[in-house]
Amino acid sequence: MLFNSLPFLLIFLPGSLIAYRLLGHHAEWRVPLLIVLSILFYGLWNPEFVPLLGALIILDWGASRWFARTQDRRILVAAMVMTLGVLAVYKYVDFFAATLTGLTGVAIPLLHLALPVGISFLTFHHIMYLSDLGRGRAQAAPLDRYALYICFFPQAAAGPLARWSEVGHQFGQDVFAPGWEQRWALGITFIVVGLIEKVGLGDPIGQLITPIYQQALTGPVTDGSAWLALAFGFQIFFDFAGYSDMAIGIALLFGVRLPENFNAPFRATDVLVFWQRWHMTLSRFLRDYVFLPLADMRIAGMRHTTAQYM
Repeated sequence: MLFNSLPFLLIFLPGSLIAYRLLGHHAEWRVPLLIVLSILFYGLWNPEFVPLLGALIILDWGASRWFARTQDRRILVAAMVMTLGVLAVYKYVDFFAATLTGLTGVAIPLLHLALPVGISFLTFHHIMYLSDLGRGRAQAAPLDRYALYICFFPQAAAGPLARWSEVGHQFGQDVFAPGWEQRWALGITFIVVGLIEKVGLGDPIGQLITPIYQQALTGPVTDGSAWLALAFGFQIFFDFAGYSDMAIGIALLFGVRLPENFNAPFRATDVLVFWQRWHMTLSRFLRDYVFLPLADMRIAGMRHTTAQYM
């Protein structure tokens, strides 16, 4: 169920807001209600993936509690390796099997596993929380809040990626406390702008250029329309940025402010600035949780090697 689909806009989202309005005056019900809504949203894509979602939440939360008691970082490393292993199985095992089959000629059976919706973003949220917990940038959270951090439905399928320190304290707020009108106006504005980007611009551009790519599969495109294929970048931008803006707007309706994900990348004056403005939360994730840790490991290794020869 996509954000721009009529079932979501006319049934799921209004129903969720009504449920939150009716039950939200009980503070102890707010977080559980959002968890139920998020699991329902995820299950409407494919119910068979809900057990996987729940299992990863429980296992990684259990690892975080174990680490909180022992301060043994190996627990967090094992949990992250396990979580990344699940991602690798679903996304890459068939790719590598097919590649090895092509290289060796030995037929390796494929698993043909259906890809769980948003598994990459769910995995990245697990990794961010466990990494920040090990660095002292996040605290051990109760199960319900950790579960909501992972499966919060506005960002479950396509982000934006948010650190625990950015959103953890926002869960369970009184959405209809005084001043809610201004936040809702901003949220609805984000939703409308996102819909215009996704449905009014991204989808029509896709319909325009898809026949060109299909023709290119069978031979040269000689009628001059190949130039229109350059609009592919704009299609991806309006599609992805529109969905991110809708996610930000929907989260605002439930009292959660997600980080900005796109900042007018096509207005950048050079390639470096372009990528700094494109999918900013993913770029931040790669910088802070992949590249910098690898750089630190390399520096530590060089120091260790230097010390051996001194």
